Amino acid sequence: MFDVGFWELFLIFILLLFVVGPEKLPVVAGFLGKWFGKLQRYFFELKDSIQQETSDATGEINKIVDDQKTQIKDLQDKIKKANEDE
Repeated sequence: MFDVGFWELFLIFILLLFVVGPEKLPVVAGFLGKWFGKLQRYFFELKDSIQQETSDATGEINKIVDDQKTQIKDLQDKIKKANEDE
């Protein structure tokens, strides 16, 4: 999601260790982990709701396209039959 590698995480950990200190680091890490989890769940729910809304519209569009293809095929068959009758 954020494309963070090992060395970036290591650097963040070292900076947090110096800023917060070793005593409060587990508390801060737990807090950040909890909020990151909430943020991640929010984005997954948003993604799912967008996919659900677009899948309804996509189904309707596919139905319209299939109907149009059927009508075009019928017209092509009629034109072919008319050309053969001449």
